[in-house]
Amino acid sequence: MLISSIFSPSDCTAQALADFEKLVIEGGAIGPHGLTQRIRNAFRLLFLRTSDGQLIGVGALKHPRPAYRHKVFANARATTPSDEYRVELGWVVVAKTHQGRGLSTRIVGELLTFAKNENVFATTRADERVMRYASDHGFEINGKPYPSGRGYDLVLYLRNAARCSDAKRPCKTKVQRPAESSS
Repeated sequence: MLISSIFSPSDCTAQALADFEKLVIEGGAIGPHGLTQRIRNAFRLLFLRTSDGQLIGVGALKHPRPAYRHKVFANARATTPSDEYRVELGWVVVAKTHQGRGLSTRIVGELLTFAKNENVFATTRADERVMRYASDHGFEINGKPYPSGRGYDLVLYLRNAARCSDAKRPCKTKVQRPAESSS
């Protein structure tokens, strides 16, 4: 059994933050420079653990600075202004021993419940596996692939909240938000 926990970084222990950072670095897409502070500045962190407490997956929702957003959108030659997308989905990493089980899709779905009414952007490797599940959560490629500086191309994905709430074309979401109490 796998257990997801989502916290504000300020509610995490120092060890939990260190474990999150370690798994992100092991994922290989992010360098360690400045990562500790960026994790502390995130909006929400998701920890996916086995029943015995082993951390096997992480992900985050972030509110990046306007200059960073502008750079990403410019690099991708996006057709939409970066000011319309203030939330970033990122650091979605699953331990190598648990990959291929749909856990990234689970992480993304659970995090998006915290950004239900927000436009969200994400960047990731130009990879068929990613493209397969991104559309399940309403993400669409915008712009063109661009060099990451690490030997592979990145792709900008956008998830428009208004389009996802449109009943004619709802976003598929595999994880549902728990029902709220009516009392």
